Amino acid sequence: MNTSRSLQEETRAKELSFLVVFKKLWPFLWTHKSMVLASVGLVVLYSGIGRSIPLIFGKAVDEVITNKRLELLTVLAGIYFAVEIGRTVLSFFQSYQIQKLGNITLYEIRQKLIFHVQKLPLKYFDANPSGRTVTRVTNDVLALGEIFSQGIAGILVSLFEMATIYITMLFLSWKLTFVVSAFVPLLLIYCTVLSRKIRFQFGATKRKLSSINAFSAEHLTGMKVIQLFGREQTIRERFQKLSEEYKALQVKTIRYFALLWPSIEGFSILTISLALFFGAWFRDSLGMTVGTLTAFIILLQNFFRPMRIILEKYNHLQNSLSSADRVFQLLDEAEEAETGSQTLQKAKGHIVFKNLNFSYQESGPLILKNINLEIQPGESVALVGRTGSGKSTTISLLQRLYPYNQGQIYLDGVELRDLSLAELRKRIGVVQQDNFIFSGNFYTNIGLNDPEITVERMEAAAKDAQCMELIEKHGGFEGVVFERGANLSHGERQLLAFSRALAFDPDVLILDEATANIDSISESKIQQAMERLTQGRTSLIIAHRLSTILKCDKIVVLSHGEIVEMGTHYELLKANGAYAEFFRSQQESFLKNTPELPAPSES
Repeated sequence: MNTSRSLQEETRAKELSFLVVFKKLWPFLWTHKSMVLASVGLVVLYSGIGRSIPLIFGKAVDEVITNKRLELLTVLAGIYFAVEIGRTVLSFFQSYQIQKLGNITLYEIRQKLIFHVQKLPLKYFDANPSGRTVTRVTNDVLALGEIFSQGIAGILVSLFEMATIYITMLFLSWKLTFVVSAFVPLLLIYCTVLSRKIRFQFGATKRKLSSINAFSAEHLTGMKVIQLFGREQTIRERFQKLSEEYKALQVKTIRYFALLWPSIEGFSILTISLALFFGAWFRDSLGMTVGTLTAFIILLQNFFRPMRIILEKYNHLQNSLSSADRVFQLLDEAEEAETGSQTLQKAKGHIVFKNLNFSYQESGPLILKNINLEIQPGESVALVGRTGSGKSTTISLLQRLYPYNQGQIYLDGVELRDLSLAELRKRIGVVQQDNFIFSGNFYTNIGLNDPEITVERMEAAAKDAQCMELIEKHGGFEGVVFERGANLSHGERQLLAFSRALAFDPDVLILDEATANIDSISESKIQQAMERLTQGRTSLIIAHRLSTILKCDKIVVLSHGEIVEMGTHYELLKANGAYAEFFRSQQESFLKNTPELPAPSES
């Protein structure tokens, strides 16, 4: 799947051009009109002044050498010095202005990307690995910056130089200019063919490098298995084969690049030789002096320099077009629809699901079918069912993580789609099976840097969630927490998540497998935290361990997306239906896996 996606992106990149990228960049650039105009003005001025240097040398040849007017040498030398100083100063300001504009534009694109990603619907993250999104926001934006500062800006500057050189050549002798222009189409055709070959090699090399990176990442992650099964030699051989293929592609790319410069140099020599031949033999009919011909030859030499720069940058940065495409693809992703604006002063927690049907795809099978459920304020309700029964989907829709079109969900009498997303999610707290823990300390993980949550509130939440022993063990609230909570056990991460939920004081609480995969000691602490957390607020609990939901006010049994039973624990046991069967199977599994205790000795 990833290979297919990479090939699609490569194909799209081939269809792009610098003009397309520039068109997409333009709205960001034009917000800084004065900087854009200043950059263009400096480029024009720099290119224009540069054309006076060959004219100075031409004048020196005619007046100083031919006409023996040696007194003009000092004047011309002074003019040349002044022009070069002016060009140097202009070069600095031109480069500074363009780089500054590029950096400001990249900053704004990166900021817009971050804000945009935060508003994307959950289905985007389901379909796209987080690593891919991170690459777009970091590496691909940097590549886009290279396209702007080294690519588009560099090419535009070179095009301006070529244009001013050509205009000056026409001014000196339009006849000779047309003669030497005859070879330019041939050069362009040759460079186009060579550039296509280079682009193809770049694409093949990039895909092979991606294969090497993927191979390395996979096998470094699985190094323990490789060493345990003694597969080091096999892996070395496979890696060597990939490396050799990559080397061969690199060498071929270098060969094509090596042809580029000498080819342009050869055309340059041919064109200059032609200009010298025609200029020398037909100088009178062309109306040119020796100095004018000298200036023309210098201009012609200078004409090929920006052409070399354009081709070199164009070929190098073709490889970055796929990065630019990925950045703009991400910006084009549809944001999560904000359908409402209504707010609630304080949610009581009265929840109603009415005739709710849901499918993840428009034409796909229904995951939830005709869900009708009412939850009273302060009530604790457990959702029970086998894997794939629709429990997690139900609570996802309550948080509006996915859009639903059939049926209604109400919170305190207000349909969820009429509430603003920020308002809804502020009212609902979630503790999941795997909670994300950020690098930092315990304060940042409990309060998430929310200025409204005070230190006292965070400390009280940690105490109520039975989290103080854990925090003291790690050096107090300022103690270091590693990325993803790597220095905490699973049970400790769960207690920290309970502390976070308590600190935010939600009106409705969702516990999604919050006690799964933890030891009995941690479970005891989490049960105490759950009792404190669910006290006085509406709670929805998903649990495979039925021991954690025995005290719930209501248990809802789901099967294949439908509610098949509803009642208290004892009511459902008495009904002897799906819940009773599920409960008995758990008891039998527990007894089967519990070893018998040894008989007590007679003594």
